[in-house]
Amino acid sequence: MPPTPLCLPTDGDLLVLPSPAFDAPPPRIRHRDRITDAALRAMEGTWGMGRFAERRVRVLRLRDVWVAREGLVFDRDGALYRDTVTQHSPVEVAETHDAVLAAIDQVGIDGNAIDRTGPVVLCKKRGVGNYGHWMMEMLPRAHLVHSRCPELEARFLVAEAPEPLRSTMAASLALLGIAPSRIVAAGNAPRRFAELLLVEGLSEHGVYMSPLVMDCADALARAVEGQAAMMGPAVMQAGRPLFVTRQAAGFRRLVEEDALLMRAQEAGIVPVEPALLPLPAQIALFKGAAGIAGVMGAALTNIAFAAPGTPVTALAPAGMPDTFFWFIAALRGLDYTEIRCVPAGPVRGNMPWDTDLVLDPEDAAALFGPTFAAAPTGEPS
Repeated sequence: MPPTPLCLPTDGDLLVLPSPAFDAPPPRIRHRDRITDAALRAMEGTWGMGRFAERRVRVLRLRDVWVAREGLVFDRDGALYRDTVTQHSPVEVAETHDAVLAAIDQVGIDGNAIDRTGPVVLCKKRGVGNYGHWMMEMLPRAHLVHSRCPELEARFLVAEAPEPLRSTMAASLALLGIAPSRIVAAGNAPRRFAELLLVEGLSEHGVYMSPLVMDCADALARAVEGQAAMMGPAVMQAGRPLFVTRQAAGFRRLVEEDALLMRAQEAGIVPVEPALLPLPAQIALFKGAAGIAGVMGAALTNIAFAAPGTPVTALAPAGMPDTFFWFIAALRGLDYTEIRCVPAGPVRGNMPWDTDLVLDPEDAAALFGPTFAAAPTGEPS
């Protein structure tokens, strides 16, 4: 039986903020004709908005709740708050509901297993193992409550992520001034909390991202100012264009990427694999970049630290429906282009577009030419 759906309460607001309106023109796209019909249908409605109206962001309190899996929240009796379902499938929701009901039954045996230590902010949602989801959708919740409601002395509920993301999560929270003692890491198993704080309205994956998200990115950038000299030779490349590689990922790479990287270096472009750098170094490197290019993937999230006006080129699989990087570019004021690429070889990741990609010779010429960091690399869509 599916869980009973609940709406979030209308009388539990601790804080309500206006999320400013903003303009987001459609992205400039090379080879728009290559985008599959399914991917285009998923994106063109959001691309076509043009302007996103002012909305509101809420911090609200829920009492005596269960949290399980990737941020699903149930009341004390096992009814599901529908607004906490973020890309979870019906099967996943049903399995989690069963686990919560089993935990509720177990409470009768083990006693009142509830965390009463104080308010905890939900910083878990679908995509807990992805750097981009953490940086732009989960960490901003922690920053908003920590910076605007310090009197709550809240703790922060995060996912038990694998390395190296676990270290990156800890580093990002530390840069925001959040002590390790205030971090509660949890896996999929149900956990019961006397007081849970939800941040609603900051993002809706694929559909909306609030300008307030950039407050978190700005806070991280301020925290690393003046540290570049201590971050190793990679950051000394600041001021030059970057090419973000995915060689360690094992999928969604460019065909003949080694040769392309050599060509990039000859053109004065710095190849970089952000996952190999500590977070402060990543922030400093992207903040000072003269231009940024790379295949769509988690590491490209670091364009959030780039200066307004920076040219950014995202190499995208033809069938990949994604507005995430376009939203970041719009909010940061970047000069954003997508090059839609032909797939090559077998699927190596979890999604059908996780193949290798072919970068056309004319696209490579534009990308690695002398004007990369000075002018757009594609025609308007």
